[in-house]
Amino acid sequence: MAGALLTLLATGPAALGAAVESADDASLLYLSSSDWDRQTTPRKVALAADFMRIFCTVQTMSAASLADCLDRNAVDGAPFERAMACVSALSAGR
Repeated sequence: MAGALLTLLATGPAALGAAVESADDASLLYLSSSDWDRQTTPRKVALAADFMRIFCTVQTMSAASLADCLDRNAVDGAPFERAMACVSALSAGR
């Protein structure tokens, strides 16, 4: 791990910035609301599916439905918090 970090640092700040940017894009957990808004629809669905795979033991909501819920509730906080609320609302409605 340290060797990979040293290699990354040796390649310059641009490489480090690209690595951080791609890491932030990798999970709904790290996206801001504006980051979410910049994603394409297929990417939003992929991020929602990844969130559900990691954080939902019972996947009763489709990834597309979760992405739609996140788009509709954009004023309610960070995407990760909104995703938790969307899934919780679905679970409570059973």
